[in-house]
Amino acid sequence: MPWLRHAINLLLLAALARYVVLCFFIHPFADDLSYASIGMRTDLFARLGDEYFNWNGRWFSNALVLRGPLVLGIGPGLLLYRCVPILLLLFAWVSARTLIRATAPLLRGSEASLGAAWFLLLFLQLMPDLSEGVFWYTGAVSYLLPGAGLLWLLALFIPAIQSRWAITWPRAAGMGLLGAAIAGSNELHMVLMVMGIGSLLLAHARSGHRFSWKLAGVALPVAASALVMLLAPGNEARAAAFAARHEVGRTLLWGALQSGRFLITWLASPALLLASALFLAGLQAWQRAAGGLSARLLRPWIIVVALCGVLYVSMALPYWATGMLGQHRTVNAILLALLPGWFLLLASLREWLLAKRRWMPMPGSMRHFAIALLLIVFFATGNGARLGSDLLSGRLQRFDAELRSRYVAVITARDAGARHVELPRLSDPPASIRFLDAGADSEDWMNRSLANYLGADSVRITVR
Repeated sequence: MPWLRHAINLLLLAALARYVVLCFFIHPFADDLSYASIGMRTDLFARLGDEYFNWNGRWFSNALVLRGPLVLGIGPGLLLYRCVPILLLLFAWVSARTLIRATAPLLRGSEASLGAAWFLLLFLQLMPDLSEGVFWYTGAVSYLLPGAGLLWLLALFIPAIQSRWAITWPRAAGMGLLGAAIAGSNELHMVLMVMGIGSLLLAHARSGHRFSWKLAGVALPVAASALVMLLAPGNEARAAAFAARHEVGRTLLWGALQSGRFLITWLASPALLLASALFLAGLQAWQRAAGGLSARLLRPWIIVVALCGVLYVSMALPYWATGMLGQHRTVNAILLALLPGWFLLLASLREWLLAKRRWMPMPGSMRHFAIALLLIVFFATGNGARLGSDLLSGRLQRFDAELRSRYVAVITARDAGARHVELPRLSDPPASIRFLDAGADSEDWMNRSLANYLGADSVRITVR
């Protein structure tokens, strides 16, 4: 039924389009403003040195943070700031599509595009914090950008491994540079890259194949990037701000508890359950397009151990460094890394079951019902429902107008030589994204960041 297929595709695009529309209402806050004001007033390389010696070793993402679009001023800067999440979502979609084509090279391009769109929508639905995942510049370029890059790198690894690294040197060098940039973006992706490359080197050595200089050419830039981050003096300076850091018992316990918490949350999600059922129903078509690539090469228990290990490390890492989970940007990032592994596990389980008993396919009518139910879930629950409520109620428009009026009030006070300006609190903040609002303390760092960014250093801001 072509009309039904077209209707489903239109609803899929409508569900994704809402997240694009959201981009035109977001505003910077917290680190966005502080880094932008610093970037406007300091030399880039000098400031990168300060960050490295006094805060962290994120050599790649720090450059993006310090030279973000807001350094152009609130006028052009805000417009470009809102374009960044659109570009990041597009990059994530392209990376997912590239990964799908790598696993199923005979799949039609249109089918791979639709599969990537479903994957991206599922990721947005399951994400615990949309702001830190996509719509907050500092968090997005530090975590979503390398996360999407990681999907792209996985897609490049598949044909390289299949050909036993019979690839060109420019391709190997490109993979190494991409891996280095990913590892230089944040501590979580640095650990993931080291774990992944280390596992690949071990598997290659145990396979009995000859030493591959091209694999080494990929691994060395990643190792160098990891060392640059690990050896940064700023790591200790930053860690000194957290009293509960480096506590072994706390790290082991809370790493396990948080792993269980998010694992149960995701596995119980109607969106993931329905998407998994539909994925299993379409696996036969995927096998025909896989061109001989089989999930049977990996046993299900190996994939389970790997996924649980990656999840646990990602949860334990913040507790070791700071003594708390902190922001959900790391959880968003690990979700993007785990989703392909989850679908690989489903494919491996199906291969394992086929060796033992006959697989019962899902009837076409049931498949259409499951797709309809999944679309309802995307629109009526979780992040999708909160976003829909914000759009339909006009809450986002009011949020945008109130924050724009703040900028005008601060700039007016600056130009008039006023020493103080009092701003009203947000009347009805959005439900889909989180905005950290400052309070009545004029010395609060977020109030000072807003004043400094707008060139109103002498103005004291309070929000009541």
